[in-house]
Amino acid sequence: MGLKSVSSKCHSLSFYEVIFASLFTILVVLCAGLIVVSWLAIEGSERDAVFGNSHEARGTFKIISGATYNPNLQDKLSVDFKVLAYDLQQMVDEIFQSSNLKNEYRNSRILRFENGSVIVIFDLLFAQWVSYENVKEELIQGIEANKSSQPVTFHIDLNSINITEKLTASSLLTTPENISIDCLPNSRPCANAQNCIPIALFCDGELNCPDGSDEDNKTCATPCDGRFLLTGSSGSFQAAHYPKLSKDSVVCKWIIRVNLGLSIKLSFGSFNTYYTDVLNIYEGIGPNKILRASLCETNPGTIRIFSNIVTVTFVIESQESEYIGFNATYTAFNSREINNYEKINCNFEDGFCFWIQDLNDDNEWERIRGNTFPPFTGPNFDHTLGNISVIRSEQFLEKKSMLDRMSVKSVKPSKNWIDTVVTTTGSSKARLYYMYGENVYKLSINISTDQNEKTVFQKEGNYGENWNYGQVTLNETVEFKVAFDAYKSKFLSDIALDDISLTYGICNVSLYPEPTLVPTAPPERPTDCGGPFELWEPNTTLSSMNFPSNYPNQAFCIWNLNAQIGKNIQLHFQEFDLENIEDVVEIRDGRENDSLLLAVYTGPGPVKDVYSTTNRMTVFFITDKQVTRGGFKANFTTGYHLGIPDPCKEDNFQCETGECIPLLNLCDSHPHCKDGSDEAHCVRLFNGTANNKGLVQFRIQNVWYKACAENWTTQISNDVCQLLGLGSENSSMSIVSTTGGPFVTLNRAPNGSLILTPSIYCSQDSLIQLQCNHKTCGIKLVPYEVSPKIVGGNNAKEGAWPWIIALYYNGRLTCGATLVSNNWLVSAAHCVYGRNLEPSKWKAVLGLHMTSNLTSPHIVTRLIDQIVINPHYNKRRKDNDIVMMHLEFKVNYTDYIQPICLPEKNQVFPPGRKCYIAGWGRLVHQGPTANILQEAEVPLISNDRCQQQMVEYNITGNMVCAGYEEGGIDSCQGDSGGPLMCQENNRWFLAGVTSFGYECARPNRPGVYARVSKFTDWIQSFLH
Repeated sequence: MGLKSVSSKCHSLSFYEVIFASLFTILVVLCAGLIVVSWLAIEGSERDAVFGNSHEARGTFKIISGATYNPNLQDKLSVDFKVLAYDLQQMVDEIFQSSNLKNEYRNSRILRFENGSVIVIFDLLFAQWVSYENVKEELIQGIEANKSSQPVTFHIDLNSINITEKLTASSLLTTPENISIDCLPNSRPCANAQNCIPIALFCDGELNCPDGSDEDNKTCATPCDGRFLLTGSSGSFQAAHYPKLSKDSVVCKWIIRVNLGLSIKLSFGSFNTYYTDVLNIYEGIGPNKILRASLCETNPGTIRIFSNIVTVTFVIESQESEYIGFNATYTAFNSREINNYEKINCNFEDGFCFWIQDLNDDNEWERIRGNTFPPFTGPNFDHTLGNISVIRSEQFLEKKSMLDRMSVKSVKPSKNWIDTVVTTTGSSKARLYYMYGENVYKLSINISTDQNEKTVFQKEGNYGENWNYGQVTLNETVEFKVAFDAYKSKFLSDIALDDISLTYGICNVSLYPEPTLVPTAPPERPTDCGGPFELWEPNTTLSSMNFPSNYPNQAFCIWNLNAQIGKNIQLHFQEFDLENIEDVVEIRDGRENDSLLLAVYTGPGPVKDVYSTTNRMTVFFITDKQVTRGGFKANFTTGYHLGIPDPCKEDNFQCETGECIPLLNLCDSHPHCKDGSDEAHCVRLFNGTANNKGLVQFRIQNVWYKACAENWTTQISNDVCQLLGLGSENSSMSIVSTTGGPFVTLNRAPNGSLILTPSIYCSQDSLIQLQCNHKTCGIKLVPYEVSPKIVGGNNAKEGAWPWIIALYYNGRLTCGATLVSNNWLVSAAHCVYGRNLEPSKWKAVLGLHMTSNLTSPHIVTRLIDQIVINPHYNKRRKDNDIVMMHLEFKVNYTDYIQPICLPEKNQVFPPGRKCYIAGWGRLVHQGPTANILQEAEVPLISNDRCQQQMVEYNITGNMVCAGYEEGGIDSCQGDSGGPLMCQENNRWFLAGVTSFGYECARPNRPGVYARVSKFTDWIQSFLH
């Protein structure tokens, strides 16, 4: 093997080679750069999808026609859901893919359907952020242009379209490991996107999210001052200026925490709030916090909470710009360092000192200036400085008992309560008290320990319009609690306290004379009638107590009248003289729980005989607290078919009046019964899904005939719809007959009447299925925009609620009512109870706006000529509280007089739905009535929740409740019988009739209304 030598000569590059090499290098670099950019873009888009940089929106709209709601739509696996969801998703996709947002739009997803025609909830995904206004505008334009090529045409209520932020965790994510979740209604996601908790648990002071995001200071910062969690031994919070409201209400909430074992003192420097805007102060946090004070309008001075944790909420419902809010400071203090004298002594110049309201009582004490409503009953001046520093019992209408109770306590340790007095024998306690008015009952001082409770001071009765001095020696050697208890009734009475003090040693002889009791008649107690009395023949006489002398006040007497099975009862009043309206005899068919109302009698006689339909009758005698008369004496007989017309022969029809007519005259277009009942039910829609849709049937001589499709015209459809009391034809179609006859064909005579020709078959073997429009109702004809913010009742615009009616009894505005046809009203039964014997004493004023202007050209006045209380009405249980009232003459509809719509039978308006109430009732509890019609928005609440808040009542399925937990908005005295109105498909429906409540607008005390959907069939029986 050998070695080979190679030449080492160099070869230089030409100019062109250098240029080519440079261009090639640049191209390689550019390609590499494009690859990197593309990779980054792809990775960025993937990250966008995970991190939430793509934009999602949540939308809703309502389908008026083209789809019908059924329960299968709740099941996402059902065929009904999949078919409707597919059609709607295709429609939405096509609209946005041809819209101005086509480049940003990605896809849509149908989430669920809700009842109310069909309410659609859906999500929209966009590649980048787009404004909700643009999304909504494009969707509306697309629907209006009918861009969808789908075979099914959906009629969508454009006013129902709403586009909002999709409330899921995707907007909160910061890491790709988290996955967005959907939360149930009234819930929100935690920041970890793995948990949902109720909205009410956000910012309540307790950690409910595993990551603690529900109590984040930034998330929970109040719109009042931008703060939330306040810590340290002192600090401040304020609502120096009302925040601008962007929704129905604003709630500012602060959590105050100091060191364990300490208590919190709140001091208010300024306090200027509107009466509906309430500052609530709670001991503790979370759902188990305890309300300790509820404040509005009046500066409370200083409030001490004996806990190291306090929740403060300021609920703002008003838009009153002249109110500047409040500012407050808090400081921690050690309640264990307070001595006995500091705990007791108080002149109420700076709040309640260390005294605490007992919130379990009927009413509260309040610091007040001078006398209040009722007028001239309270002290005109404070004993110490002649100013506001007294506490007195507020005026409230009692509920369950004749007397109201208020107590204020200095309490011993228990769940962070303040330490109270630990004394030795010989401590003297003194205070000034004021007891004035005919209805004052009792003021007492009670001492309680773990073992017992005793009264150490007590005064009863009216001591005149003076401050009086009282003192008592306390001989206690263990911890004890001191409580002032006051009892009074609602009328013209007052109890007040001032200058409570504790001194060492036994009380000296008082330098002040013992006050003189002003003589007053003792309050009457309810009368015990005995009974209930069981009466059988021959013992058939009953009478009021003391008859023929005057009966007693406050009587409640019951007689149960009995007959043999198969018989019924006739009750006859030989003599009858009661105080009008206030004292009544109520007669029911059967026993109490399942009985029907037969009659309510009051005033002077004579009165008509009453007949039962069963073998039992119950008679109640109920009197009020004042005025008595001679009473009544009655007897009863039993027999077969008493007061009931004899049945007609087989070939006759029995009119509702009891008379008989030949069957040939039934439904012949000519009334033969005096009440017209032979022509009342001659056509119907059969086998339909609603009361305005079904197969047409006509009654001929008490037999129902199916209508054939031949010769059918739109005019005949309109005629049939009119006979049914409905509007014009919506649609009609022929369907194949699959069952036997009899059948009838229809033709129209030259005079416009319908000619019915019975037949054994239809020539085309087809029947007619008809759908009628509902009569025009629930439409406001006066241009009017409902205010989005209602605070405790706003002045309504004239014509805003054209179906609301003012009911006057003997010239006095007594209740409200609602127009449901041109001659029938719906109101509350309790309005007319005892006032139903003479309907002409009632007057209905339609088109009313201001009670001071009864001469307005928009007003129409009608007398009432018939009153029908629902037979199931029970005054004592407040159940089925509804009545029909008939106008003497029909009214013509105008822009200011229109009927409201009735809901379908058992139609449900779900909890949370915002509805409206309106009326001329009292503006505040026991305050003045309104001159201008008031309107207010209230949310519906579930019956279960209502029962929890109205524990003293039985909330039945015939009732519906509405109101705010914080109170402030409600119906009140004088609004009874008026409407609770809910809007659907741009029409207003009568959801409820104002029935009862606890006072007015109290926290956790909703208004209760008769649920009209439970009475739709009963109401319709009067209209058609």
